[in-house]
Amino acid sequence: MSLPSVVQAQVDPAAVTKVTRLFNNTIGDVLAELIQNARRADASRVTLQTTEAEHGVELSICDDGIGIADPAVLLALGKSGWDDTIARREDPAGMGVFSLAGRHVTIRSRTRTAKTGWQITVAAHAWEDGTPIPVAPCDQPTGTEILLALDKTWTNALDAAARSAARHCPIPVYLNGEELKRVDWLEGACAIHEEEGVRIGIFDDRRANAQSPSINFHGVTVSGGFPPIAEHQGSWCARVDIVDAPELQLVLPARKEMVENDALSALRRAVRRAMYRYIATRPSHRLAYAQYSEAARLGVALPQAAALLTQWAPATADAHVGLSRAEIPAADNLLIVEGSIPAIEQSAHLALRADPAYATRLVSPEPRMAGYRWYDQISRITNLSFEIERDGETQLYSDEEFPGLESGPVDAVRLVLTIVATAGVTATIVTAPAVIEYDDSACWGVEEAAVVIASTEAVTVEAIVDLLEGTCFSPSDERDADSWETQHDRFLIDAREIATSILHGDDAALLERLRTVLANRVQWFVPDGRQFRAVIARGELSVALEPASTPEA
Repeated sequence: MSLPSVVQAQVDPAAVTKVTRLFNNTIGDVLAELIQNARRADASRVTLQTTEAEHGVELSICDDGIGIADPAVLLALGKSGWDDTIARREDPAGMGVFSLAGRHVTIRSRTRTAKTGWQITVAAHAWEDGTPIPVAPCDQPTGTEILLALDKTWTNALDAAARSAARHCPIPVYLNGEELKRVDWLEGACAIHEEEGVRIGIFDDRRANAQSPSINFHGVTVSGGFPPIAEHQGSWCARVDIVDAPELQLVLPARKEMVENDALSALRRAVRRAMYRYIATRPSHRLAYAQYSEAARLGVALPQAAALLTQWAPATADAHVGLSRAEIPAADNLLIVEGSIPAIEQSAHLALRADPAYATRLVSPEPRMAGYRWYDQISRITNLSFEIERDGETQLYSDEEFPGLESGPVDAVRLVLTIVATAGVTATIVTAPAVIEYDDSACWGVEEAAVVIASTEAVTVEAIVDLLEGTCFSPSDERDADSWETQHDRFLIDAREIATSILHGDDAALLERLRTVLANRVQWFVPDGRQFRAVIARGELSVALEPASTPEA
């Protein structure tokens, strides 16, 4: 067999025999397609009307458009029959009526210049088997009407599907006499920009993402793949309303996504540019430096981001809690504190917040701001570590070096700050009242934490409890675990006993635990005006309920 010299693309006529497998539509898809056809036909309205028929519910979809001159084009897959202007602007592709493939349908139409209309009835099997379909004259108003029987599923879904199809449609849609609500696709936009046959609306919506519906194609809404621009002051996203943009097309036959072509790429750039143009009109912004640079590449000149940073708060073992933090204007004397483990940061925070030289200068890093001049010139603490002096020996403790400390008082605790500034690197010593050694990758509970204090006067029980909580408390989220509140309450009891033991001895710690147990489990049993007295020993327990003692005057 010799090879042909040339080949060309063609559609096999047998493809029409598989049409019901090409179109697997819902009632919503069908209404969207037929309403689009009515709009292209210059209809001023679409009327949907249901009636009770012999075998169930029948739906009439009627428009007052220009009508269809040749019924043959309806069943010519891929041949739209639209004039050159419509074909060029909207790529109708001749697939609208085929959304009904496999269903028993009657179609009537009459053009504005014809004296009479025509009618065809397509049996369910005739879509595929090539059965000749008679064309008969009929008394039909100008426009097109499609009649189809609804099964139970489509009947139940009709109301919601019709309202959805009409919501962003440019022409009115009526269902059983009710005009369905229409909403401008760009309603509520912060700003609207028009160019190249589209309307671009900018919105502040933190729920939107790149997969959210963002393009209204004359009533059909699909995703345009527009990523939002997030910053502290809002999350800006865009929606596009197609007006006249023939190069922007939907993927056939489902029409549920955009064709990836040069026109869509250009639209995405235009959308991004429009979002930055809107941000440029605002008093200030908090965009990342990468976004600031992108805006410049798109021709939008923005000022530098507002020079604000967040007050530093130490990391916690429970990532869902922490100190509330204020915003601080950027200044030359600020220090960015780079991250460490909770044990180091909690202990460092206790020392630094008590030192006037550092208490108001510490801010958290904002990697997104790297590149802005005001951010890059701020000095930073790149390392936090501790020196613990006991009996003439000094032990070093950092997030990479765990010396195995023992709980209790020591001779001195020093926080060592490594500070990197434009002038160079320096090491600064800050006196610390306490430090906790706790390797959260190896430790399982608060009892494994080593609490080291400079002296019993340097800290309080509450301060140590706070340190232990920030360093060690991480509630279990297993299915059978107690609630967060129960786990937290038990942790605080253990932490308070540890802190009391270190500062005031074991007897004081035991009394603290007993007091807590009695307060939580016993005290609420005692009636008003009475008091409970108990003597408890290993082999003895005596209790008495007495009148409450009256304080002496």
